[in-house]
Amino acid sequence: MNYEIRELSIGGILDQAINLTKNHFGAFFSVVAVTLLPFGLIQAGINIAIMPQNMPLIPTPEEAAAIQKIQIENLPIILGSALLALIVLPIANAALVKIMANTYLGESTSLGDAIGSAFGMIIPLYWTWLLLMIAVTGGTILCIVPGIIAAFWFSLATQVVVIEKINGFAALKRSRELMRGNVGTVFVLSLVLGMISVSAQGGTLMIPQVHAKAVISAVINCVTTVFTSAAMVVFYFSCRCGYEQFDLQRLAQNVGLADGDVPADADVVDEDNPFLGD
Repeated sequence: MNYEIRELSIGGILDQAINLTKNHFGAFFSVVAVTLLPFGLIQAGINIAIMPQNMPLIPTPEEAAAIQKIQIENLPIILGSALLALIVLPIANAALVKIMANTYLGESTSLGDAIGSAFGMIIPLYWTWLLLMIAVTGGTILCIVPGIIAAFWFSLATQVVVIEKINGFAALKRSRELMRGNVGTVFVLSLVLGMISVSAQGGTLMIPQVHAKAVISAVINCVTTVFTSAAMVVFYFSCRCGYEQFDLQRLAQNVGLADGDVPADADVVDEDNPFLGD
């Protein structure tokens, strides 16, 4: 299945993301099924066990105080869940980006390869995410707006780390370069993806049985995560096509391959960078 690898509008990005998700949903969902879904079910089970049910969306001061008391009493469990999230989320994100990017480019990647590759990227992702968090938090403290701008500038940091094997300050710089002229696009794209996620989860509020609601909510979260990741991967390649004519480079490489040449983007191991490689 060939996809349009070129600079795309919002409609084109969403169209390609829908096709990518629809055509390979089983492979993509398998990634979240072994990473995000178990974590989501565990987290839901913890919430059911320790939190009062049928709480209003806007609790009264007394209800808020009761919730705070429960959270303090169960702080070790809550911290354990947060620690598990720090392990699971980078693996799930990296594995999704890896398998989606390769699929979008017409290459095959197995579930095992995607997750194995993701494990090798945990430290680079942690380092890059830490710098991203510092930039966004610092900008927010200064005047809120700089923090929002930083979040948009560095919104492709994860894709850069996974696909280009660049991390840290270099990954943030690369993301900012790709985002030149694309901040408005990612703003609208984020709104659309956010509305899709909220709308999908909104239906679970109508489910009366708490355990069924938790399971369905976890599954829906996995499905929306798959689509959101696909949209951001397509957006990343769209930015590359606009910034550095990635589509023309790829066309030239394909012509070279037809003549028996070695592709220009063949894997090269840099011994000075421990984060590069498979």
